Amino acid sequence: MKYLYILLLCAFFVPIQSARAETLLLETVIEQALQHSPETARILNSFADADAEAFEIETLNNPTAEINATAIEDNASRSIGIEIEQPMRLSNFGSRGSYAYAVRRAANIEQKAQMLELIHSITRVYASYWALQEQEKILSDNVNYARKKQKLIRRAAKEGRVDASDAKVFEAEALRLEEQLRVMRARKVNGAANLLRMAGMDQTVFDAERPKSPKFPKLATLTSLAGNEGSIRSLLESRKALAERRYNVARQDAGFPEFAPRAVIEHDFDDDSTVILFGVNIAIPIWDRNNAELSRANSERRLAQSNLNALNEQNFVNVLAASFEKAKATQISASTYRNKIVPSWNDVQSLTDRKFKNGQASILDLFQMRERITGVQSEALQTYLNSIEARIELESLIGHSLTESKE
Repeated sequence: MKYLYILLLCAFFVPIQSARAETLLLETVIEQALQHSPETARILNSFADADAEAFEIETLNNPTAEINATAIEDNASRSIGIEIEQPMRLSNFGSRGSYAYAVRRAANIEQKAQMLELIHSITRVYASYWALQEQEKILSDNVNYARKKQKLIRRAAKEGRVDASDAKVFEAEALRLEEQLRVMRARKVNGAANLLRMAGMDQTVFDAERPKSPKFPKLATLTSLAGNEGSIRSLLESRKALAERRYNVARQDAGFPEFAPRAVIEHDFDDDSTVILFGVNIAIPIWDRNNAELSRANSERRLAQSNLNALNEQNFVNVLAASFEKAKATQISASTYRNKIVPSWNDVQSLTDRKFKNGQASILDLFQMRERITGVQSEALQTYLNSIEARIELESLIGHSLTESKE
């Protein structure tokens, strides 16, 4: 019994620390996603399929061999014949090799672009989860604020300084905020599950950190980066080159039919003689002139050329410049909201609270001020999400993830 009292005293005086959620950084989520996410596996599988397709394009069909031997009879001569045939197309001499190279190069650029798109998808979902986390904090603060003000309002209502109906309205508002907080927490749980699923991670409870905003380089630097593989321009150019190579193969195969060089070797054991014959089998292009493949390849070539023309060099420079200005403007706006607008409205709210305590402000004033400050905080969150989306748009154009740094 004595030991039980000692344990109870220790449990009473030793401070109890609640388990805090681990902070999961965006960089960690992206690193895990690039290694373990289902989307990464799909991208790698697509690249493997393209490489296999290129191998099939550039590889000759297997040759065929036919062996004939005479029956062993008294009056028949003993002989054996071997016939070897190799099916070929004129495109096997050069153009199919170029086509296979274009397939691999386009697949490589597509893979880089898709990996960058995966990073952007993870960034969007992570930022959305962070925004839900911040909205939960805002609602939680609002609920606590309403609970504290309820005591003051009830006391004021008893003293006759506040109308009883106004006090009831404030209580109803507090209940509405609590319900909004409950729904927001459910949305946050769903957002966390979605983020972890996309990243292929196992995690229980975690907090997100405000995604860092990059320091944008000069426009000239971005223009030079846009020439790298993975940019939208290089992606369209690789698709155009691939369509051209496919069309060249189809046109060459349509101009000259499939043929198969053949060698026949016959040996007569009775005469001890050997005969070697050479020939070729040629398909007669009466019904099939490869028109179907030629039509498909030509349509693909026109589409690729049209997409590339829509984003020619001059248009691309204009689009890049506009995206650059948009990214800078939204980043400045997000910084202004965070560092100036929200703090200013917090000061106004503190002033309104003091005025209410001194009887210089009404419940309606508290309502309006709290709704206004909540709206400003929501605007700040949305402005920051807009800045992230503008940066993603800029990175997609140049095919390069910008170096991140603190604001």
